[in-house]
Amino acid sequence: MDKAAILGIYNFVSFQVCQTLLNKGIEVNGIHIDTKTEQFLDEKRLEIGRNANFTENSFSEWKDSKQKESNKEKMILSIYDLFMLGEESILHDERVLNPVLQYLDQYKDEANIIIIAPIQALAESIPSIDRFLEKTRGGEDTIQFIYLPAIFGPWQPQVFMFQQAIVSSIQKGEVSLSDREWTEDALFAEDAAETIVEIIDEGKPGRYLLESGRKGYWQQCAAYLDEGLLKGMNRESIQINSPVTRVHVKNITPIAKAFSIQKEYVKLHCITKR
Repeated sequence: MDKAAILGIYNFVSFQVCQTLLNKGIEVNGIHIDTKTEQFLDEKRLEIGRNANFTENSFSEWKDSKQKESNKEKMILSIYDLFMLGEESILHDERVLNPVLQYLDQYKDEANIIIIAPIQALAESIPSIDRFLEKTRGGEDTIQFIYLPAIFGPWQPQVFMFQQAIVSSIQKGEVSLSDREWTEDALFAEDAAETIVEIIDEGKPGRYLLESGRKGYWQQCAAYLDEGLLKGMNRESIQINSPVTRVHVKNITPIAKAFSIQKEYVKLHCITKR
């Protein structure tokens, strides 16, 4: 892989994948998608904007550039981020939908589109996501679908319980579990992104589910932050029936180190912003 375009560049998982690609010397075209819940845009731009391999484009600029050049690039779209933010309706915006469908039509014989989705999409119907995926059905044999459990780390949105708990440990605040947060497994963002990039590099179409390989790992992470987070938690396990290749991430950053990194970001950015 020489070049990638990431739609929704400043969203949580998308941003981490971008950083991982840049660290490997890959050129990244970052396509900014405005969301109602967007935070820390200036800080994120400062973090990656000085990298010579990074370019930020609007949708119109990016589409115009693709018409002028013949070099193919991987296109990465994180539905996961939009789902967790409750903003998956953006998937039906023509600015997002049309480039994906055009790519499918243009590169029918190669896996050039990567869709990162929540693990729940393997186990249950999510109408807003299903409608989007239905429109990509014709090119399904050339798409890499990568499904994720709960992801935590720097820039984790406040909708996640871990981020709330860290903020609350520094200054008092409420902590609540979103009905969209997966509580059977968890991955540190950097570890997940490394494996995502490895899958993309292999270029083999299919469905991949990233796992920690550790039983009850979300609960272990929650208990490390605060044993009280597990009180009253009684969610039924969801059975995954869809065919999928399960991939254990190669590196699991120790819980203490992972949360130390996340806490530093919270102290530096989230607390001072309040």
